[in-house]
Amino acid sequence: MGKNQENASEGSIFSAYDNKVHYYGRVTMALALATMFLPVLGVALRYQVAIDWAEVAVATGGILAAFGLNGLVEPFTFAPVLGAGATYMAFTTGNVGQMKVPCVVNSQGIMGVEAGTKEGDVVATLAVGVSTLVSTIMVALAMVFVTIIYPVLSHPVIAPGINNVMAALFGALGVMIFMKDPKVASVPYLVGAVIAAVMGVGWFNAQALWMMLLLIVIAVVWAYQLFKKGALKK
Repeated sequence: MGKNQENASEGSIFSAYDNKVHYYGRVTMALALATMFLPVLGVALRYQVAIDWAEVAVATGGILAAFGLNGLVEPFTFAPVLGAGATYMAFTTGNVGQMKVPCVVNSQGIMGVEAGTKEGDVVATLAVGVSTLVSTIMVALAMVFVTIIYPVLSHPVIAPGINNVMAALFGALGVMIFMKDPKVASVPYLVGAVIAAVMGVGWFNAQALWMMLLLIVIAVVWAYQLFKKGALKK
């Protein structure tokens, strides 16, 4: 009885927490979206410049063509790992796949919690918050010391390593995720490797968003088949 009451109390606490997260998340994302237009509106009002909506439509179309699919796929891809709070924060501050997700996966691994759990959501929120603060500080410092840093980073000896940081980072994270559940991860990994080998790495990189969407679908279908056969318990 005491255990049930404790679980019920814990559930109510997290329900209240989730409600607050969604409320403040929606409000802050709406405010962030609104502030993105303030510089343009400020210039237009200050200098009495009329906004050419036809040009805005053309520019918006180009942006949607380049990044629209990415904006559609990423929330469905990363939200299960990030949880509600971290998702709002990560998509407001940016660098989701490049910085926020690696920080979350690493932090959850260090703390020994699973993505999608209450504990995992809390760890993810803290990880994204710290990552945002650190990246903001680093960008500010880079702007101040850019004349000193740039010659070092662009040096012929160091530049190849800098250019391959993302590949090394995601390779290490990929191994970690694969080892968590090899049964589920093996098929999408194998399919991706075969497509890259047949079509070429350059083609695979150019179609990265479509490949991500395809491999996500394959992973879900494969996991469902394993679950139906009893080879996967959760």
